[in-house]
Amino acid sequence: MSHVTVDKGRATAEIRGGGAGDEETTGKGIDRIDLGLVFVVVVWGFSPTLFKFVLIELQPLTFVFLRFTLLSAVAVAVLAVRGLRGGRAWRIRRRDIPYLILSGLSGYGIYQLFYIEGLAHTTVFATALMAATVPLWSALILAALRIERVALLQWLGIAVSLGGVVWFLLAASSQPSEVTLGHRLTPNDMLLGGALSLGAAAFFAVYGIVNKRLAPYYSPPELMCYTLLVGTLALAPAGIPALFTQHWASLTWRSFAIVPYSVVFPIYLTYSIWNWAIGKRGVGYVTLFNYAVPVMSGVVGFFVLREGLTLPQLAGGALVIGGMLLARRGVLSNQRATAKHAQLAQAAQDALASAAAATGMSTLTEAGAEAPTSADPSVNSAEPAYHANA
Repeated sequence: MSHVTVDKGRATAEIRGGGAGDEETTGKGIDRIDLGLVFVVVVWGFSPTLFKFVLIELQPLTFVFLRFTLLSAVAVAVLAVRGLRGGRAWRIRRRDIPYLILSGLSGYGIYQLFYIEGLAHTTVFATALMAATVPLWSALILAALRIERVALLQWLGIAVSLGGVVWFLLAASSQPSEVTLGHRLTPNDMLLGGALSLGAAAFFAVYGIVNKRLAPYYSPPELMCYTLLVGTLALAPAGIPALFTQHWASLTWRSFAIVPYSVVFPIYLTYSIWNWAIGKRGVGYVTLFNYAVPVMSGVVGFFVLREGLTLPQLAGGALVIGGMLLARRGVLSNQRATAKHAQLAQAAQDALASAAAATGMSTLTEAGAEAPTSADPSVNSAEPAYHANA
């Protein structure tokens, strides 16, 4: 027998995102989700400059495969400890295997290979420009697959931010930075690096969309571990030979300091926050923060690499932030409208259920008044056909 329970407060909480975590998902003001995404932006904006130092001493393939081998070991250890402590671990649904493979390839194996190779063949600013197209790719894929509705205001914000990114990067100083002095970038290098970085952005958009399906069921440590293992295995055919061709004697303290940082912060910690935020807010909202990464890259380049940061660049950065906030408003307006429609639909369903219950009780009352008295207790104790817990 089915059970029907009417609880408007609970229905409202479920529509908003549920329970005790509701304060994280209402989208009003700056909350833990926004703060976490700001931290991700800072790390991702700072890291490419550090990677440029490493790529002077390490081959791109060597760097990528070394990072992911260490990352996989950390992820397996974290998940093993979690399982020993009684936490959720090593749970893989068979129907999720294709999505986990796709997530591992698009977010780690292919994406990181394209990203590092692109960074090695172009400037930090050019890589940042291509990375800023992730929200555009995400919006296009979401709209094509009808996974999430992309509001008009969101499209407008994306256009404004992308225009700000172009303005910001075109206004950057054309003088070579100290990091690139060890490797002269030719026009062919710049073209190859830009194409690889653009491809990396497209793959990262796929990663975010796939994880929207996986994040509600798998915890961040689980999702990180499974997809990292997939990505590392995909890199192994090219990464293992690169380890043997690397000239290890040329490494300095910079590489020994930056490689551990690259294992923990730019991927393991920030990806966990990224996946958590996607599960809370959705792909369309979270990927908007990618637009702030080029601005951070410009700031870091100014202070660390002594690259010029001009007034036109600052104006472009203001456009990036303004467009991101505009698109954020569009996403939240769309979410509020969806929640309102869901609440109205729930209220209508509750009203119909109440009316049906009242009609059933009235009919049974009239039938009881007309029925003859019987010595059989079963006649006088008949249950109504519908009640609150039917």
